Amino acid sequence: MDKHPVEKGIEDVVKTYELLDRIRLGRDLVIRDDQFEPEALLDAARFARSKGIRLSLLDTGRFEPSGLEWFIRERVRFYTSDEARPREPELARLLKACLSARTFLAYFQNGPLQMQPGADSVSLEALRGLTSAGMDIHISNRAHARDSGNLAELAENAAAGRSYFVYYHLGPLTPELTGLAAAGAWIHFPDRSLNAEDAAGLAQEIARAARQAGSRAAVYVETGLPLPVLEGLFAAGAAVLFRTPPGDRESLLRPFEQKARKRELPARAFYLFTTFLP
Repeated sequence: MDKHPVEKGIEDVVKTYELLDRIRLGRDLVIRDDQFEPEALLDAARFARSKGIRLSLLDTGRFEPSGLEWFIRERVRFYTSDEARPREPELARLLKACLSARTFLAYFQNGPLQMQPGADSVSLEALRGLTSAGMDIHISNRAHARDSGNLAELAENAAAGRSYFVYYHLGPLTPELTGLAAAGAWIHFPDRSLNAEDAAGLAQEIARAARQAGSRAAVYVETGLPLPVLEGLFAAGAAVLFRTPPGDRESLLRPFEQKARKRELPARAFYLFTTFLP
């Protein structure tokens, strides 16, 4: 049964006050654009900006670009994807708004990279141009295999546009990742990718190449790695992100965990969270 309009109105007001209370706590927030009414979202963005708190808005395609520009003017961090915003002109318009507001547009490519644009897809050529213009692009090989040449070109476009190219790699590490890191890509991979006998050495090469290019490799510790391997990765420049329970006080791993937590990734180097690999 649908809620009575008065009941629905009261619920919306309560949700809005809860949102503003979360901002008062002084923590950065991520909000989907379909969680609140437009007025509440705009009030939250303005309030967050007045408090010096960064609000991240996750685009679901709910609003037209003209409506989103109101939020972007309040310097929200804008996150979108090919599923929510699959048209180049809209992305170009929103990117311009983000650059004017001195914030960023982070775009996640879920689908395959296509040479020709489709009815609901952005072509690879268009992505190159947008990335060269300053749009951050995030891409994973979870659902689709990725061509290393295409990835390298996008990384070079990002370097030229002073944007971020972030690649999430699942599966065994490959030598091509070293070249991608050298081109300035931020490369994320899980500890499971180091199962091969020589993988730890390759992971260190990737981390060193990224560090020299001004980016980093990020290793997600989900199952566990020997301490010497972790130390080697950290020394090579990798960010080590633990997703395992913290070691106890007697554990030799605990001092390393504390050291690793101090090496934080910049906000533009990951898509919304570092709690999982997209």
